[in-house]
Amino acid sequence: PPSPPPPPSPPHPSPPPPSPPPPPPRGPSQGGWYAVRTGSSCSCESGSKESRRSAAAAASSDAAECSLLGGPFAICVQVGLAAAAIATLVVKRHTERPRRPWLVWFFDASKQAFAGFLQHCVNLVFGVAFAASGAASECAWYLTNFVISVVCGVLLLNLAMAGYNRCVDRFGLHLLRSGEYGKPPSWRPWLMQMLVWGFLASAEKVVTAAIVILPLHSRLDAVAQLIEAPVYHYPKVELLLVMVFAPVILNGLFFWAIDSLIMRRTAGRMSGAEIL
Repeated sequence: PPSPPPPPSPPHPSPPPPSPPPPPPRGPSQGGWYAVRTGSSCSCESGSKESRRSAAAAASSDAAECSLLGGPFAICVQVGLAAAAIATLVVKRHTERPRRPWLVWFFDASKQAFAGFLQHCVNLVFGVAFAASGAASECAWYLTNFVISVVCGVLLLNLAMAGYNRCVDRFGLHLLRSGEYGKPPSWRPWLMQMLVWGFLASAEKVVTAAIVILPLHSRLDAVAQLIEAPVYHYPKVELLLVMVFAPVILNGLFFWAIDSLIMRRTAGRMSGAEIL
């Protein structure tokens, strides 16, 4: 018998429908990743609102911290502090009876200005160093260190000057007799006394830091945080309080007391020939 015809071949499958085009990339306002093409280069940026908000919050937190060396405003504040200290010495001279001659007053005041500048630099260094190892800002640590130095400094410098005057009298060191510059006043005893006084004032800062601040660092850091808490988010206000208002009062009392230490102890004690 004849063979049956072959079965019909199955129809060819139709091609799959084309896939839909990919959605357009979302821009930063839509919160996704997007590509920016310039020539042959492609840079990808994140448009996440949350990341931008966290970065802005971190930047504002950093900007809100008070800094001792934070630009021209901080420098102007420090210049104002120096002017207030000099004004204190001028007022003190006008209350004296009898008054020192202007040149003698200038020699005494310049010794304090030199020592005060050195002490201020030490305070700045300590403020930055202690703030780096603690939670309080530089300004809070500056004020804490300043208050401790004023309280302890008057006591330590009184003891230092007592020993200094005893040594000067015992060994006859006429050039180093504090507040006595000869008649007429000479620059040589003034220069020697200024260098010695600057050394004593700076040494007092180091001794105070070694015996008070370093052993109590953690507790003082907590106190410094409490002091600056009300003005932490207002760094310029904090800088004014720390570098002007509080130090002007404390510095005035400190300079007044120290000026009484370094001025001539007895009038007419020495002739010019003894010094020159």
